[in-house]
Amino acid sequence: MLTKAQVAKLPVEDQEALAEFEAQIELSKARHRQKLLDQARGLDRHSRYWPLYFFAVFMTFVGFYYINFFHIQEKPSLLIFFAAMMFVNGLIFHITRTNRRLDAFLELLDFDRQNQNDSNNSKDEKVG
Repeated sequence: MLTKAQVAKLPVEDQEALAEFEAQIELSKARHRQKLLDQARGLDRHSRYWPLYFFAVFMTFVGFYYINFFHIQEKPSLLIFFAAMMFVNGLIFHITRTNRRLDAFLELLDFDRQNQNDSNNSKDEKVG
């Protein structure tokens, strides 16, 4: 960390480079925080597209039934077995999605706490 006096002694080009570097760091922190917020809110790609899985599996079951694949029309108990597997997979997806959102929320809390502690450091003495 450089003090204000040390920064003032640097040439103008180095001061501009240091300012640009600080801006890049702040931008990356803001992007990371926004990503965590989206994930905690359930707006990431994993949370958005999970219903498509169930629709695809349902359409597969309908196709199997009407095409009579594996002779399902004679043995409809196979559909119950596949439906039970689909329910278990859906439960696993829901638990995983909830766990991912909670992890993002906890990481966001740690990130905000760290940024608050960094901002509480004396800004008058240190720059950079």
